[in-house]
Amino acid sequence: MCGRFTVAIDFSQLALDLDAELESGLPAPSWNIAPTQTIAIAAQDDRGTRHIAPAYWSFIPPWADSKKLAYPTHNARIETALNKRTFSEAAHSHRAIIPATGYYEWDQHKTPHYFHDAERPILFLAGLYNWWRPNKQSPWLLTCTILTRQATGGAAEVHNRMPVLIGNDLVDPWLDPASEARPLMDEASAKGAQLSDQLSSHTVAKLRGDGPQLIEPDEFTLSI
Repeated sequence: MCGRFTVAIDFSQLALDLDAELESGLPAPSWNIAPTQTIAIAAQDDRGTRHIAPAYWSFIPPWADSKKLAYPTHNARIETALNKRTFSEAAHSHRAIIPATGYYEWDQHKTPHYFHDAERPILFLAGLYNWWRPNKQSPWLLTCTILTRQATGGAAEVHNRMPVLIGNDLVDPWLDPASEARPLMDEASAKGAQLSDQLSSHTVAKLRGDGPQLIEPDEFTLSI
């Protein structure tokens, strides 16, 4: 799963790199982003225009009448997203990229590990999005989820799930609403595992507050 991540990104440069329009309301840098907070996502509309926009990190399906669901939706399994009522429509045509500089995962001892790529400062996490509102009188809310797959390599030693990473070669088809979903999901999952194998990780102290100090290696754990 992916329950916390970090973002310290120049969104203006990212918009240029992705040929996307930059929307207002994007979040400030954070090293402790949690579900239901506002995050940045990159998505492409039906006219072919890309946007980097603020989104509520927990997917709310079209038929929901409240933000409060009976189950968590900040993550979705890529293996089953196309078949799940909650995520199926979005998996077919509302795919997104969630930019991150790293993410945390907890091992069986509840020790947090920080995963990042020293050679690739920005990670593209695969995601899905949906515009939602509880009634016709309410404003629309952009909501999203991060896709995960079975963990492999070093990540599997920490947790059994990991976020799906999108490489530069898959950005265009992933964001294109017209792409055939099933083969794209399979390719993203397979290539995402290869990208994850390139990540570095280290243990960190318990996450309290916010700031770049949270991703510093935990000296106590390293000394054991």
